[in-house]
Amino acid sequence: MNTRAFILSILIAGLITGVLGNLPLLNLINCALCIFAWLGGFLAVLFYKRFQHGGPVATPGQGAGLGALTGLIGAFVGAVVYAITSPFSFPLFTSLARFLQIEGDLPFTRGAGLWEIVATAFFFLIVDAILYPLFGALAGLITASIIKEPATS
Repeated sequence: MNTRAFILSILIAGLITGVLGNLPLLNLINCALCIFAWLGGFLAVLFYKRFQHGGPVATPGQGAGLGALTGLIGAFVGAVVYAITSPFSFPLFTSLARFLQIEGDLPFTRGAGLWEIVATAFFFLIVDAILYPLFGALAGLITASIIKEPATS
């Protein structure tokens, strides 16, 4: 396995996973489907193939490893992105709740202090560090199985 291609693939795909999966409003889609964790595993295998420059593509097992490590990097990047965007997303979600006429004490209807942001980011880090590698590994496994090299005769 080409180490340079491996590292570049998981870093780029992990950054994409972490950023897209934790931006305000896009994170709601990610909560429902873990779509960006799936996307990260898929992209990691495709990036690895691209960085190989005609070399062997990832096996299904290597694809699962690429996806799992991408998910782990995405979880760490996502926690940082969440912590940075939280002060902007709380007013956004408050307005959305008001527009949808949702009543009651929702967790995002009041502003959060630094401690609440850090605690929530840590909670999401723990949850994402479990889910992102799981779904990333599945996506990497499936993608590597689909794009495997044809058998030579």
